[in-house]
Amino acid sequence: TCSKNSVRIENGFLSESAFTYPLNKQTEYKCKPGYVTADESCDRPVFEKARAKSDGTWFRLNDRLDYECLDGYENRDGRTAGSIVCGQDGWSDKAACYERECTVPEMDTYLNAYPRKETFKVGDVLKFSCSQGRIMVGADSVQCYHFGWSPKLPACKEGNVKSCAPPPPLLNGKGKEMHKEEYAHNEVVEYACNPRFLMKGSHKIQCVDGEWTALPVCIEEERICEDIPDIDHGDVKPSVPPYHHGDSVEFSCREAFAMIGPRFITCISGEWTQPPQCIATDELKKCKGSKLFLPDGELAHKIEYDHNTNKSYQCRGKSELKHSICINGKWDPKVTCKE
Repeated sequence: TCSKNSVRIENGFLSESAFTYPLNKQTEYKCKPGYVTADESCDRPVFEKARAKSDGTWFRLNDRLDYECLDGYENRDGRTAGSIVCGQDGWSDKAACYERECTVPEMDTYLNAYPRKETFKVGDVLKFSCSQGRIMVGADSVQCYHFGWSPKLPACKEGNVKSCAPPPPLLNGKGKEMHKEEYAHNEVVEYACNPRFLMKGSHKIQCVDGEWTALPVCIEEERICEDIPDIDHGDVKPSVPPYHHGDSVEFSCREAFAMIGPRFITCISGEWTQPPQCIATDELKKCKGSKLFLPDGELAHKIEYDHNTNKSYQCRGKSELKHSICINGKWDPKVTCKE
């Protein structure tokens, strides 16, 4: 006979209640929660034109693995992402993606397309012409993208087409050779962005039966600021480059020095704003007083006030008090009752 106590199963146990077993008797065992047998697990699958969304090289039964397709590819369901599940017989499916394709679109009866193919790969271009003397309205070619054809397919129009008024202005850009009052159907105008601006969209627009196609957009180029400027007798608080537009860093002055100017500087279009100064406290200039100061009154203009002194004053005929601070010899804001 065999004793249940003589069997040791790592991370598992015999599931039957008997304690002794006769010779050749079979029994069953189970794994502890969170454990599986070696034949009930899956190794990391081979990815075809895809990548996993999570790390891991070994997966338990019923574990799910999410993946995403590389750019320009999709899985058999026509999606750019999917998931597979670890089962007793291995993974539920292949983690595979296939190159996206465009099929021949529905076209105007009089529109001819070249080249003639059943399917097109991403990046392929389809060119058009009209038959029976008709006039093309729209772009003369379209391109296959991962989302389909773009721009919209043209149509073939019978008879006259309208001309266009002068093309619209481009914000942060300008058109090239725009000197005419009228532009013929299919005529093209080219645009360029101002320095430090990048163009999003086609740099050309076309007159299509009296209407211009969509304008591009000029977007300000993101410029990174270089090293933070040094200031004498001061330090910058730790920060991590690169410094993009809108990022700020903070300064501090060493002991016995006072800060004059803003504590923070900001990266604006690739340039840092003006940094502060650290001036020895015994070198700070005093500010001359004003007759407007309360409660010093007439004597105030004879008094000199230390750096960082805050004074209040009231203008004639006004109920509210104004305030000003002495900053290294100058009042901020300036002491005045002029509007």
